[in-house]
Amino acid sequence: MPETHYPPSLLDQDVFVLSRIALTARRRLAERLAERDMNRWDVAVLAVLTDRGPTVQRSIAAALGIDPSDLVDIVDHLLSAGLAARDRDPADRRRYILRITSEGREAFAWARKEEQALREALLTPLNAPQREAWHTLLTALRTHPEVTGQR
Repeated sequence: MPETHYPPSLLDQDVFVLSRIALTARRRLAERLAERDMNRWDVAVLAVLTDRGPTVQRSIAAALGIDPSDLVDIVDHLLSAGLAARDRDPADRRRYILRITSEGREAFAWARKEEQALREALLTPLNAPQREAWHTLLTALRTHPEVTGQR
């Protein structure tokens, strides 16, 4: 439904507007990622591996705030796509450590560029100072206990 059909009293609700923006961003990014048979959870796991290096699966799940059992399908996909590799943990042979491969690094770099291009497209109506303010406000909201659920 085009925005012009939404009632003004609905468009005055920040939560509604934010969710419309988020839905548009998620849909457009999902379309781009699907071109490489990826999704946002693949990118999230690759981000953890990029930032932390080789990591046990349970720690990845904790970093992303998801149940470890939900991570299994994501990891299986990354392994079959050659974007990650799994090795035994030398400190505890019962555990596996996941690491990003060179193909995974390339895929993650591509996904970051796609996200940056999408961000630029979505923020076109804003000038440079407004974009900086937007980022500052998002950061403040992202770390607030009401948003993080840690109140």
